[in-house]
Amino acid sequence: MSAHDHDHPHSHQHDHDHGHSHDHSHAHDHGEGGLFHSHGLNRKSKMFWAIGITALILVLEAVGGMVSGSLALLSDAGHMLTDLAALLISLTAMILAEKPASSTHTYGFARLEVLAALGNAITFFLMVFGVAWEAFQRFAHPSLPDWKTMGIIAAIGFLANALSAWFLHGSHEDDINIQGAWIHVMGDLGSSLGVLIGVAVISQTGWTWVDPVLSLAIALLIASGAFKLLRKALHILLESAPKGLTSEVIETTLKKEISDIREVHHIHLWEVGAGGVHLTAHLVVDDQHLSQAQQIVAKATSVLKTECGIQHATLQIEAPTQILMHGPDLKQP
Repeated sequence: MSAHDHDHPHSHQHDHDHGHSHDHSHAHDHGEGGLFHSHGLNRKSKMFWAIGITALILVLEAVGGMVSGSLALLSDAGHMLTDLAALLISLTAMILAEKPASSTHTYGFARLEVLAALGNAITFFLMVFGVAWEAFQRFAHPSLPDWKTMGIIAAIGFLANALSAWFLHGSHEDDINIQGAWIHVMGDLGSSLGVLIGVAVISQTGWTWVDPVLSLAIALLIASGAFKLLRKALHILLESAPKGLTSEVIETTLKKEISDIREVHHIHLWEVGAGGVHLTAHLVVDDQHLSQAQQIVAKATSVLKTECGIQHATLQIEAPTQILMHGPDLKQP
């Protein structure tokens, strides 16, 4: 008996792990809590902390900027307002992404997180434009801010942002929403430090241009983070292969680990959400019983998961070309 009774014998198997099976040789493995949110509560707690601290700094810097007349503080308050809105969008997307898949949304809502990250990046660029405009206006009409008030507010902001960075540390590398929050916080931390340095310079020299220069430096710092976030979000939305994974890597790994596989083709790699890698491919193996072919598929999905970090693999078994063209050798037992 061959792998299938049609002209193109094939067998499908999906690797998830929900602890249930289907009559179509499917096995599911999403892990606890879903594909991309195994630490959902922890992630949400971190986001809540970041939102609370950001809101507090926003109020302090807005009041401090108006009292001291510091453009750098007012610019950073505007930055904080943008941050707060972006973090709230990210948290909402994070919660919605935990909704289970349905018959109409078979991948679930994981991609909402990526769309939120894209929206964050766009708001960053708009904010950068606004800060730069105000800085050039200050160059044209210089004024000396109250550096003492400016310094106190900047010091409080620096400590609060350091606390936010501590909460988010360790989760920002693999999670695109936490990465967005991390960029916000690190930009805020850097800007607070810059303002503190500016306060020291202004107190000693009285230079009026230091304040708008600091504002432009903050804007450039935020633009750099926004570009990285935009690039990563677009990479996922365009369904590009994850970094470090190519068709060649997949084929080499499977053929090295499983001697029964002659060839791997029609390879497609993409990410549905941050960290959730999917793959489809055709495996060419010798003509054999369906049960033997399915064992190869099971081993291949395991190899892809452990060696390549692919959580969801859909594999189709094919017989070699000469068998497809001329039929199986009937003399074989």
